[in-house]
Amino acid sequence: MGGDSVQRVRVKAAMSALTLMAATGAVWLGLATPAQAATCSWYSGQTGTSSNCDNKDPDVLACGSDGQTIYSTRLKRSYDGALNGPLLELRYSPSCRTVWGRLTGAWGTDYDQAGCTVTVHRNSDGQEYSRKPAFGATNATVWSNTVYDAGVTAYVKAYCDTGPGYQYNGQTASY
Repeated sequence: MGGDSVQRVRVKAAMSALTLMAATGAVWLGLATPAQAATCSWYSGQTGTSSNCDNKDPDVLACGSDGQTIYSTRLKRSYDGALNGPLLELRYSPSCRTVWGRLTGAWGTDYDQAGCTVTVHRNSDGQEYSRKPAFGATNATVWSNTVYDAGVTAYVKAYCDTGPGYQYNGQTASY
């Protein structure tokens, strides 16, 4: 491990210790703590199919509070391949074991354009959930609902149609 890697590990360990101390202190003092994240599971003991945390807003599940960006990419413009479109992120919550997509810099549907759509896709069963920004939105941030992915993988994709000749698309790797 190089010096920078060791330093990052030490910083992460110190931050984890501080977080634990702060949480313990908040409980001891009787202060409010963040909402409890949802307990997610597969229905009927199945693996890789429907879950009680599928098709939910990550913030409603309290999964967004520990959400991490695992992969990100700029959407590619279709006519010349330029990577200058909205930013697509695959977000993951370790507490909920859920994945969702977030698109930043997106456009909503308008009178002459289809706008942007962000979609999360679970590989084990093909389950997908999509969302668009509000009608007429510009430079918006929008996220899909979640898919549970304990023991399976998922990816996110996005497509934007902002007028003739200006379509963008992209996809992350699976996680």
